Amino acid sequence: MSFEEPWLFERELALGFSVFRTSSDYESAYYEEIRTGGEVYLRKRLFELVEAKLAYTAQEIEIRDVDESIQLFYPEGKSFLSTVGLQLLRDTRDKIINTTSGNRAELNLDLSTDAIGSDFNYYKAEFRGSQFFPVFDTQSQVLAVIGRLGVLDTFGNNDKGKPRFEYFTLGGPYTLRGFEYRDVGPKNSAGEPIGGQSYGFLSIEYTIDIVSPIRFAIFYDAGFINDDPYDFNPGSYNDNFGFGLGLFVAGAPLRLDFGIPITGDRFNKKGNQFNFSFGTRF
Repeated sequence: MSFEEPWLFERELALGFSVFRTSSDYESAYYEEIRTGGEVYLRKRLFELVEAKLAYTAQEIEIRDVDESIQLFYPEGKSFLSTVGLQLLRDTRDKIINTTSGNRAELNLDLSTDAIGSDFNYYKAEFRGSQFFPVFDTQSQVLAVIGRLGVLDTFGNNDKGKPRFEYFTLGGPYTLRGFEYRDVGPKNSAGEPIGGQSYGFLSIEYTIDIVSPIRFAIFYDAGFINDDPYDFNPGSYNDNFGFGLGLFVAGAPLRLDFGIPITGDRFNKKGNQFNFSFGTRF
């Protein structure tokens, strides 16, 4: 449940909150994750098209039904995560769905520490950017480039170890579409994905109208996940290419993508992947 007041005290200042309980086993085939908590935030435009969002999030995270082969990295039990986050965002896109020009850039900073009641001491920094280039007016042809870079590191006393469930992963319909969900990155000796503390991602996509609002896409995705913080060596990268269709179902954007892996490892290169997703990747 979420609520936002966009004009707090009749000023251009937004106040919002959300409460949630999510239970998901799609995050991993090896464990189930349950998150219960809430968030409160303030959001304000600083200048021109740049806005800032300051948020506080508190949540209990329960990991259960863990496969024996991965319990060393994801021990069963409950943890409390208390986080302060800052987001800086600039968005010049002409429209959110089927964008034809403009760009979007955001910087996300999160801090979790026992000083505010968290069971973990860590910080996470992530940049996400996208640029849309109109190529030809005929059939509304657009070239889209998206890039991401992120790092997570711990500090201070951390008796419970690192929050492995917050590590970065790649793979699936919103990142590397030639690989299964979260299947790109470091793995244990049995080949199960365990995530990493540094990552980079690049996607290039060319889209064209077939019959509005149906669009055809050709894409290339590449990315890497490294276990250590501030390790941006792309030597372990995975990549894929493919094609897809974008359309609307009941007013919501729907994507059907067929990804073909090029470079992978001996665990995640499982053949061509068909992806079905709602929403946008940018």
